[in-house]
Amino acid sequence: MTRGRAGEFVGCTRVAEQHAETLRMFRAAEHDRDWARIHRAHYDWWMFPIDQPSSWGFAYTVTQADIDELLGIPGFLRDYRDGVRILLLAWGWNVADMGPVRDPDPEQCWQGWPIRLEKCGRSLWLLGQRDLYDSVRAFAMNLIGDGVPLSYRGRDCGDFFREYGR
Repeated sequence: MTRGRAGEFVGCTRVAEQHAETLRMFRAAEHDRDWARIHRAHYDWWMFPIDQPSSWGFAYTVTQADIDELLGIPGFLRDYRDGVRILLLAWGWNVADMGPVRDPDPEQCWQGWPIRLEKCGRSLWLLGQRDLYDSVRAFAMNLIGDGVPLSYRGRDCGDFFREYGR
């Protein structure tokens, strides 16, 4: 995607700052086992940046140059990956084991946010994090296999996972 953002992009520094702030909340919620705190939060734009506009327009839409800049920020990739791990943990999925969390807490389950799942997967794909992408895709395919609809505003978010990573 070309910039074409007419200055709307908040910049990599701001994305990284918002990511760090939200990750602190994610880590606190994980520590407290307060999964609902993650479920109620709004974060996907900066936690999982993608190359497409969103409800924020182009404010959080990244180009390859932006991705390269983000990956060059010390600690960003480590923290980005930890954010993915915690989000999926909140949804009851262990990314390392590529399977459901054993003995999940009552609120540690899928919350019906297929757009967040797609953004997370798309972001992982764009940032070249195939190992985590494979686990997130396995989660999506598990949901699909269980008959869970992944529709958001009339669009099937599961199509991304069906297309990428076969």
